[in-house]
Amino acid sequence: MGNRHGYPTVEGHERLRQSARDLIEHGVPPRNHGGSLSVSALQLLYERAARPESAGDALKLLHELQTYQVELDLLYEQLQANEQELSEELAHYRSLYEQAPAAYLILANDGAIIEGNEAAGVLFDESVMSLAGRTLTTLLASGQQAAVNTLLRNCTERGAADGSVELADQRWLTVRTRPTASGDSVLMILTEVSIHSASF
Repeated sequence: MGNRHGYPTVEGHERLRQSARDLIEHGVPPRNHGGSLSVSALQLLYERAARPESAGDALKLLHELQTYQVELDLLYEQLQANEQELSEELAHYRSLYEQAPAAYLILANDGAIIEGNEAAGVLFDESVMSLAGRTLTTLLASGQQAAVNTLLRNCTERGAADGSVELADQRWLTVRTRPTASGDSVLMILTEVSIHSASF
């Protein structure tokens, strides 16, 4: 009927109008989700309908208003359905992010952690809530500032960057980054390097 957000296109508006007319012809009353006529508007319609010379126009106007009312009801229901669909989709992807087996971080471009998932909390032995607001380097071994800066700079300039960083307990992590679509933050995946694959 409309675009992704439920607002009708030109073709969708025509279908909406036809659906509204069909409902009216079948005696389906408006549900008034989109509002109702004011008392003054109803009074004006009544006065015009009471005069023979304007009764026909008043009836046409009333029918048009009823059609608009039903259109609003149908559009309201479509918006509600779209909102439910978007909420379910958001919950689905949020669950995938939070429960992913890999450690995910979202960083500001300056390296401050905006949020992390449960696996990131396990990796750094921190609660997920305590990660927010900290800089990534505070969770790493000393001397890792340059490596983090290079990753973030390359990510911003090239659209992606891979590298490695060391934790304070001498474990090494493989890091993959991508900028967000808005470019104001960085998506990061951290994977612990196994002893067998490490070559330092």
